[in-house]
Amino acid sequence: MEKSQEIRSRIKSTIGTRKITKAMEMIASSKIKKAQNRIFEARAFMAGIVDVITDIAGQTNSLSDPLLMPHKEEKTVLILGVTADRGLCGGYNSNIIRLIEKTVKNSISAGKTVKLFIIGTRGRNYFRYMGYDIEMVYENLSDYPRFLDAREISREIISRYIKGEVDRVIICFTKFKNPAEQLPTMLQLLPIVKQGSMYLADGVLEQLDIKVTPEESISQMPFAEILYDPSPREVLESIILEYIYTTVYGTLLEATASETGARMTAMKSASKNADDMIKELVLIYHRARQQQITMEISEIISGTFALINE
Repeated sequence: MEKSQEIRSRIKSTIGTRKITKAMEMIASSKIKKAQNRIFEARAFMAGIVDVITDIAGQTNSLSDPLLMPHKEEKTVLILGVTADRGLCGGYNSNIIRLIEKTVKNSISAGKTVKLFIIGTRGRNYFRYMGYDIEMVYENLSDYPRFLDAREISREIISRYIKGEVDRVIICFTKFKNPAEQLPTMLQLLPIVKQGSMYLADGVLEQLDIKVTPEESISQMPFAEILYDPSPREVLESIILEYIYTTVYGTLLEATASETGARMTAMKSASKNADDMIKELVLIYHRARQQQITMEISEIISGTFALINE
C-alpha cells in the first residue's frame, strides 16, 4: 500500500485539478446564455432576409444572379470546416473533424476535386498532420466570432464561386441543440437553390432552425406590394450577399455555442470524477494511516514483551 505522505500528495494534486475544472465549468456556464442569445438574434435576422428574397422572387419572372445559378458541371467542391481553437471540450472537436473528413473522402470518391477551408486551430493541426492540402485557415474565431469575420470568409468563397474555381460550397459545423447535446451538421451554402417559393442555401432552414411563417411574411401584409429602389434585381444582388454572410455567421455562432456547451459538460463531468477520486483517496489514506498506527502499536507491544522477558 502507498505511504500516507504519497496519498496526501495525490489528494492535494486532485483538489487543485478540481478547482481548475470547476472554474472552467463556471466560465463556460456564464458564456452559454450569451451564445444562445446571439444565435436567436441571427436566426431572426436571417428569417427577415429570406422573406425579402422570397418577395422579390415573386415579383421577378427570372433571376439571373450568378449565386443562384448552378454551374453546368460540378467538378470542384469547397468544404468549409468549423472547428475550435482550443481543446478540453469533450468530443466536440473529434466529432466535427470526423464529419469533415468523411465529407472530403465522399467528395473525392465521387470524382470531385476538393478545396478545404478550415476554421480553428484544432482542425488545422489535424488535417495538416494527416497530409491534407488546406487552401485557407482562419484562427482565433471560436471564442467570439464577429460578423466581419464571417464576411471576410464569405467574400473569399463567393469570389471563387463566381470565377468558376469551385462549383459547390459545403459547410461542416456543429449545430447547438442544448448545453448537453451538439450535432455535427452539414449544409450546402452555394449554389442557392429554390425550395418551393423560397431561394435558400440547401438545408439552411432545418440546420439553423430558421423560422419563416407564411402568415407573417411581407407578401401577406395589407398593402398591395413593396416597391424596391433602385430595382428588385439590384436590391436582390445586395441582399443575397448579406444572406450568405449571415448564413456563415450563423454557423460560426452555432459552433461557438456548441463548443461552450461541450466544454461546460466536460468540465462538469471532470469535476465530478475529481470529487469521486478525492473521496476514494481519503478512504485509502485513512486505511493506510490505520495500518501504520496498528504496526506502530504492534512494534511497541513487541518491544515491551521483549524487555519484560529479559
